Amino acid sequence: MSRGITDFEASTISDVSYDDDQTNIRIKGLKWDTLDIIEDVETGLYGYVLENPKTKEMVISFRGTEPPKFTTNETELKGLSESARNTIEAELGDRVTEKGDTLIYKDREADYSGFLKDVYEDAFGVVGGNSNYSKSEYGETDYLATPSQDAALQTGNAKLNDDGKIVFTNKNQFTEAKAAVKKYVDKYGAKNITFTGHSLGGGLAQYCAVTYDSNAVTFAAADAYGLLNEEQQRDVKNGEFKDNIITYAYPSDAVSMFHERTIGSLYYMEDPEGKDSTGDQLADLLGSHGIKNYIDASLYNEDGYYKADLLYDEKLRAAIPDSPLFLKNSGVSNFPIVIQTGLMKAYARKVEASEDRIAKTKKDMMQFLEDCMTTAEASRTKFRSQVGVGRFDKLTSTDVDEVFRDLAVETVDGIPMLFDMEYYDELMHLLKDVHSDTGEIAHNMNKMSEDFEKMDQLLAGWLQF
Repeated sequence: MSRGITDFEASTISDVSYDDDQTNIRIKGLKWDTLDIIEDVETGLYGYVLENPKTKEMVISFRGTEPPKFTTNETELKGLSESARNTIEAELGDRVTEKGDTLIYKDREADYSGFLKDVYEDAFGVVGGNSNYSKSEYGETDYLATPSQDAALQTGNAKLNDDGKIVFTNKNQFTEAKAAVKKYVDKYGAKNITFTGHSLGGGLAQYCAVTYDSNAVTFAAADAYGLLNEEQQRDVKNGEFKDNIITYAYPSDAVSMFHERTIGSLYYMEDPEGKDSTGDQLADLLGSHGIKNYIDASLYNEDGYYKADLLYDEKLRAAIPDSPLFLKNSGVSNFPIVIQTGLMKAYARKVEASEDRIAKTKKDMMQFLEDCMTTAEASRTKFRSQVGVGRFDKLTSTDVDEVFRDLAVETVDGIPMLFDMEYYDELMHLLKDVHSDTGEIAHNMNKMSEDFEKMDQLLAGWLQF
């Protein structure tokens, strides 16, 4: 069994995946074996199947949204007259350089084909897609020769089966990735493979890891949750992949923060406080999205894991002491829950603060009831004192009481109330229960964190011994 991929290895491979035909991939001086290149020209899918020759760790990577490619072509212009040279230099400016009696003309061309395919995938798959998008075939139904069915057949988006039924078809990066990696999952085993990638590539890695119940380490991953089927989404909600799928992201990155639900576990690369609002993400202009933000050597410790002072837990928004990947590779199971006793203590403090707020709310609600009763009785007394004389000489205190009875929902101790006391009593009962539960939770959280800390100290002492 391999030791597991490190953060540095995963980010480096994700970065290399943006380059074509890499067969000499070296990480910290070690050349990884390129077993295969995954490529589908039609959809733009691209990635690598790699193996660490020392640990036998298997990694399958996917390329993210590919930027436009620019190439420069050079043309030598020889034997030109002086006037021709002067004219060309005046017209083309810095695109022409002199080399002896020859002019070198440089023409820069842009290739947007890969970029446009990835943008299509982002728009119609990640943003607009559903679970049908990631299926190679879906929606089998009777063929009725409707215009929409015929159009789908003519465009290759559907096919007729021998039984006379029409089935709709998909071909995109997700369907092709799923099919392309299956043979490696069958050969090496899902648990012995780690998928990785950045941006769209991260979404593909997460999707394949869920599909085959494998592992993934991703960076600024695009949202793939909507492409999962109902059962897979339920597993994600139940935390089935929290140990196996790890995602790193910056809180100001609009792409990686745009997700319906986190697949696995997500960790911020910096303190999210004041950096994850929509305004912060718009101001960022995707500056924190690029893979280069994850590969700088200063981010890593000597073992190739992210430094302890960088990472923050997504849920509790608190700093964690170690890379989750380090904990996973060290054999810590269920590490997202026990990742730090400090997180538990921080949560306990938040719960205690909630307990105080609930207690204050109870007190305010009791004061509210007292104020309502005092105000109602004062109003009734005021109007009672004004009847029988002057403008109200025909009215009596009985008339005043009758008006208040009509206005009141009910009476409490003879005092008319303008709201239903049943709702008030129910709210106070709920506040009482929540107050009690919250206090108990805070107590247990503190007790658990103390127990974890004691166990940590015992283990540390044992290891030292």
